[in-house]
Amino acid sequence: MCGILIVKSKYPIPKIIHDQSVKILKRRGPDFTIEKHINDCTFIAQSVLHITGEIDFYRRELPDGFAFNGEIYNYRDFGNWRSDVDLVYDTVKSNLNLFKDFEGTWAWGLANNDGIFYASDPQGEKSLYQYQDEGLFVVCSDIAPILNYIDSRVCYRPYQNKSWTFISNTPWQGITRCEPGMLYHNGNSQRSIDSMWDWVSVDNNLQFNEAYEELCFRLNKVAKYISTNEPAQLSYSGGVDSSILLKLVRNLDPLAIDINGKDSIVDSLDCEKIKVDELQWAEEYKNLLHDSKMPVSSWSFVGSYILAKKTKHRIIFTGIGADELFGGYEVYKNLNFDYSKSVSPYSEHDHDNLWIKCLNVYNGDAKQATLLMDYWYQIVGCDAYGQDIIGGICGKETRNFFLTKSIMKFALNLPWYLKVGDETKPLLKRLYRDLFKTDMIYPKKGFAGHANDSLPYLGINIHTVGDRHRDWISIAQETYYSKFKIDTK
Repeated sequence: MCGILIVKSKYPIPKIIHDQSVKILKRRGPDFTIEKHINDCTFIAQSVLHITGEIDFYRRELPDGFAFNGEIYNYRDFGNWRSDVDLVYDTVKSNLNLFKDFEGTWAWGLANNDGIFYASDPQGEKSLYQYQDEGLFVVCSDIAPILNYIDSRVCYRPYQNKSWTFISNTPWQGITRCEPGMLYHNGNSQRSIDSMWDWVSVDNNLQFNEAYEELCFRLNKVAKYISTNEPAQLSYSGGVDSSILLKLVRNLDPLAIDINGKDSIVDSLDCEKIKVDELQWAEEYKNLLHDSKMPVSSWSFVGSYILAKKTKHRIIFTGIGADELFGGYEVYKNLNFDYSKSVSPYSEHDHDNLWIKCLNVYNGDAKQATLLMDYWYQIVGCDAYGQDIIGGICGKETRNFFLTKSIMKFALNLPWYLKVGDETKPLLKRLYRDLFKTDMIYPKKGFAGHANDSLPYLGINIHTVGDRHRDWISIAQETYYSKFKIDTK
């Protein structure tokens, strides 16, 4: 996990302002920081959490300014590079098309006399945010450093889907999130570097055993290059997805969040646990609001935040994305799919107008389009950006195993019956049964939280309606909008 900050202004900005922003950025990369003034009005900085390869790149005197956040897991496949950042810098300078062959996460920024160029990965794992007015332009991995340069207020953004989703917009006036996979120059999108829309081919006629063999091949290949030489933390729920990671990825140390009374199987897990009661949940919820400056889009964020703060490891593995990609939600078995819109609770409110694009890439198949919508809203618009924010606050690198490109392309092109049939995500459940030699798959709630039970400790009042999810929506909105100033103009 690293931090990127690029600032271009009409007039020079006092050094103390840059210093304050870099201090905030440093939490994303606690090992060291690199700063450079391209000219009196253009500044670039990177905070570094160094994990992969040699650090010689950061000692080089470059003709321009460059900052990188991410991990290219297969960088050694492209030659004798000393680190993935060496490869990424050369790719940015000479051959942007090579990004399509990368497995991993990436966001980067390049500043020189021709302007500011920047982009982030197509699957939406590493975010970049930007702000622009007549005298100031800022690009950053995090919202908090941007706020140090501007006097911004939050705008009202209603909580609409199962989670409080944000894809292109943020609650902060004038601050937007860059489109995944898109190349930008001085605030304007230029062209696609890589796009998830291009990963769907819809001509896959795999049978179950053939698909299972291909899945196992891809998972094992990814496990080899995503594994780390140093021990890493596994965010462990005891469910199918995180249990598969525990078996396939080496050097994982499982850690579970025990939200007292919320998950019946957590007591049976053979791993270290962090117990969390209602008061502690409320305190950490408020801390996360303060640190992130963003809404807590899902109550699961609090458990992830606690785990990231408590772990002694620098790398955290998660299983996010498996449900959306492989058809894991039980609700999929009973939905009345509709050609005109998504009917999934995870993406029924299409505030970024993505439904037609999802429908078109699947040639009008509403079932497949709905799962792709769920990926965009629940993963890009919630879980992935949440993991990026939380990891950044705590100086940890997050690796989301199922969001690697080869696994995603395989899953996106599976026929429907291999995603949802008599059971949900049948391929992953078959693998779980084979790995653990059992037919028993326990229901679990993962990082379910004390969202409603903690209300007495959150310092707000809401009108409860007796529906826990609707009450949670009120809690999430009231805690956020009461903390930050709302622009009422």
